[in-house]
Amino acid sequence: MTLVLSNDDAARVLTMAGVVERLESLYADLGSGSAVYRGRTDLFVPTSAHVGEPVPAAHQFKTLDGAIPRWEVASIRVTSDIVAFPLVNSVRRRIKIPAAANKTYVGLVFLFSSATGELISVLQDGMLQKFTVGAINAIGAKYLARQNARTVGLIGAGNQAGPQLAALKEVRAIEHVRVYSPNAAEADAFCSNMGKELGLAMTRADTPEAAVRGADIAVTATNSREPFFPAEWLEPGMHLSCMQRDEPTDACIAKADVAIFHTRMKEHEYVSDDFDEMEKKFQFVMRDHPPRALNWADFPDLGELVAGRTKTRTSDDQTTLFLNSTGVGAQFTAIAHLIYQGAKAAGLGTEIPSGLFTETMQP
Repeated sequence: MTLVLSNDDAARVLTMAGVVERLESLYADLGSGSAVYRGRTDLFVPTSAHVGEPVPAAHQFKTLDGAIPRWEVASIRVTSDIVAFPLVNSVRRRIKIPAAANKTYVGLVFLFSSATGELISVLQDGMLQKFTVGAINAIGAKYLARQNARTVGLIGAGNQAGPQLAALKEVRAIEHVRVYSPNAAEADAFCSNMGKELGLAMTRADTPEAAVRGADIAVTATNSREPFFPAEWLEPGMHLSCMQRDEPTDACIAKADVAIFHTRMKEHEYVSDDFDEMEKKFQFVMRDHPPRALNWADFPDLGELVAGRTKTRTSDDQTTLFLNSTGVGAQFTAIAHLIYQGAKAAGLGTEIPSGLFTETMQP
């Protein structure tokens, strides 16, 4: 039988501690070469969805895959997003539009058995994504941040900011967090809610620089598509944890004594001719991330860090940086399998005949 699992099912079986532990095992396997994944693929075409003029918008069809012999599973994650690129406070942002039925989004992970080739589970990807992004950055902090790190400066108070803190608490004894958001009310609500949920002292900062000044760990958790964290904000002893690559400036990355990327692989982007014409009309490249001058091959990745194949912090006054440069398919394979195992044990989900996804005719 093939098990269909919702985000609610995933929420009932996942813990941040369990996700951090599972992903740390994965990155050890990636670092040793025993697990494998391909770079992300993005297709961009025009969309008829109305997102408001004159905001440029697109249908972004994205896939990531990976296989892990340790657990005898492979998966492919598929997202079908309607995205727009508005200017917010003069900064270009990327937002997803809930254009599917009942104002919903579309994101699925298809989990396969490496023993039989069968599709063993289909999972909604929202909860999986929420946990993995936080856990990946926390693993970077586990290997790079000072052992005595206690204070955090957080830029961003959106959906991914909470998981960043929850995961960070699994690897360091965090006590106090300063939070900046351009929306002061959002920052205040975040401090109140997450402070109670995580048992942390949390205060709002009036500027992003004030949030990170003097912090042991600086965390960026934004949807910015323009780098904003300058080299000047990177202080001796600080660890900078970036949730996505369009947050630190090139100079900031170059200044760090130790800089680790999530992966060296970049996404492969393909656009239709009419989409290319639309970009010219708006005079803006409507891709997930704008081009950077960085040579990603110059930086070690998280698998190498966890496997002990590259340098880490060697003194408390060094600056370190982890850049979650882009997702890798194997992270979804690892956590989809963790959810599948937990759901099977708890009797969750909906079973449908596996025969619907197999065939007697050899392709």
